[in-house]
Amino acid sequence: MSHHKVRFSQPPPLWLQKLDRLAWPFAVLLGLVLFAFLYRRGYDDPYITYRYALNLATGYGFVYNPGVATLSTTAPLFGLILAPVALVGWPLPLVANLIGCLSHVAGALALWRLGRLWRDELAGAAAALLYLLFPLPLTTLGSETLPVMALTLWVFVSAAQGRQWLTGALLGGLVWLRPDGVLAGPLALLLLAFDHNNWRDWRRWPWVATLVWASIVACGLGLAWLFYGAPLPVTLYVKQQQALIPGFYDFVDRLQVTLNGYLRQPLHQMVFTLSGAGVLAALRSPRWFVPIGWAALYGVAYTILHVAGYFWYVAPLVVGLAPAFGLGVRILVDLLRRMGGKRLAIAGAVLVLGGVAVWLSGSVYRIGQQIDQRLAVYRAAGEWLAANTPPEASVATLEIGIIGYYARRPMIDFAGLLQPDIAARLGSGGFPAAAQYAIEQYQPQYLVLQEQALPLLAGRPDLAERCPVIAEIPDPRFSAPLTIHQCRW
Repeated sequence: MSHHKVRFSQPPPLWLQKLDRLAWPFAVLLGLVLFAFLYRRGYDDPYITYRYALNLATGYGFVYNPGVATLSTTAPLFGLILAPVALVGWPLPLVANLIGCLSHVAGALALWRLGRLWRDELAGAAAALLYLLFPLPLTTLGSETLPVMALTLWVFVSAAQGRQWLTGALLGGLVWLRPDGVLAGPLALLLLAFDHNNWRDWRRWPWVATLVWASIVACGLGLAWLFYGAPLPVTLYVKQQQALIPGFYDFVDRLQVTLNGYLRQPLHQMVFTLSGAGVLAALRSPRWFVPIGWAALYGVAYTILHVAGYFWYVAPLVVGLAPAFGLGVRILVDLLRRMGGKRLAIAGAVLVLGGVAVWLSGSVYRIGQQIDQRLAVYRAAGEWLAANTPPEASVATLEIGIIGYYARRPMIDFAGLLQPDIAARLGSGGFPAAAQYAIEQYQPQYLVLQEQALPLLAGRPDLAERCPVIAEIPDPRFSAPLTIHQCRW
């Protein structure tokens, strides 16, 4: 299968050639700068994957609770990548944040590369700028979200270059980095088929990329089925059950709340206005419909799946927002050029992109200062459990990520991520009903509770007597401390 590369009708300007050569070193440097601002960030959910990596490195296998084969992480490849890090003893949360920062800059670089390949440098540069500094994706730092977004964009770069083997391999890895990565496959294959007019000859259709992609996915499905008894993580069912809890956000609710929050600010109003114009402009630049279409397909898929609405599910939509904004900037600059010539066009571009850069840079800085208080509270609880309980002691709590990672004890999850039978109680009775069921069914030896967030003992004096408080962790989120209880059954 021959590979076709996009060629310029004339050599690109010297400054662009120099910029291409410096792109990756500059990207690494920029990623390290981001890491310096954001390294303290984190939230509970990624710690589930960290514990999979830690257990694999310490010989327990790729499981959360040793001896229990349940796939409760949506990012198995991310866990496998982190396992060698755990083996050498480096702190997984810190390394995951570094990977996230480098991935994020790599995603911006991919948009720049698409602009170069498609001879639309202004749109690519504007898209890269917005992608890099838009705050929402950076709030997911520590999880697989930023690597997934970056790999999705590099799949499209590879497809735009006509590289079938690489595109298929990246698509296969993307599915195991997170299952929704399968959505990139059809669009990447279409890009391979149409971007170089390969569709005219069936022998040049993307057969190789399709075969490589399907082979990697099939191998992963087979291994998962053999080891876990199911090909996919249990988390999809759990998140769907959570969406059924009365008053709980689903994906569409979270998207609406997120958009409303951004649209209260004038600069973001401008960003979304230009992005809307950019979507229309994509009708004349159909290649850009690939990342924009991916975002649309992603949103439709999550709406149909009807999962609970978490911010890390909404963040990947920036993969489509950024190129739409880039096209909108290009439209604006072209309009200014027709109205007042080259100088006005340059002034308009500098004003818009400079304003976006300055404003959003402040947002990035503020994200680095907004540290989730659960990181310290839950870590303290986990470390107390690790120091004061037997290694085989079971612990039940609502959020198992950080506590379970540091406690290294068998965990029982009120949200059902580890025990799907618990998740089945969520839709009818919410977290209180699921927690009561988990306690009665599994009879944990220890409980970690925040009664003000999830009151379980106030209406159960028998349970309060059976499970007295043995430790308290100061919790700045509430007036009452986080409590650890020892139960006698």
